[in-house]
Amino acid sequence: MSLFTRTAPAPETWTPEGTIVSQRYRALEGATVLLYSADADRGVVYYAVACLGCTHRADRDAAGNLMGEPDAAKAANAHAAACRSMPRGVPARPDDTAAAELIRTRLWSHRYGKAPYPVHISGLNALRVDLQRSTDWIKALLTGLAQADPGFITAEPTSSGQGVRFTVQPFDRP
Repeated sequence: MSLFTRTAPAPETWTPEGTIVSQRYRALEGATVLLYSADADRGVVYYAVACLGCTHRADRDAAGNLMGEPDAAKAANAHAAACRSMPRGVPARPDDTAAAELIRTRLWSHRYGKAPYPVHISGLNALRVDLQRSTDWIKALLTGLAQADPGFITAEPTSSGQGVRFTVQPFDRP
């Protein structure tokens, strides 16, 4: 074994699959707070914040809007200034079944509305550190869910023909 071989990635340099880490912050007790983005599905890049010491994940501001880089940087800095978590290292990559359940659970909460809910890949940014999956994997999962359970989520081609639009269907109400 080489003297300089690192067996596991350190939080200071680790980048989850499917993300682009643009900034890292150090929390009070040493945990790493990531500011990252993922593949843009609507032509606009949105950012999310994830603390590798605690369970803090954020992809929306106080008004409920997806965050751009300046807002996400403020949120990451504010969390790093207040978080007292010890560094826990890099989170374990879940197996495909567990990763699929994370997405399904997130989308299931949107069934309680009265209207169909459009699914955007950027709306899953807060999960990307926990998922550790590529955008193509997520799209394939959504396509599989649409084929297996069309009462839950539907897939239809976009008007431009360049992609697929996913929509979570609300519960049937009497």
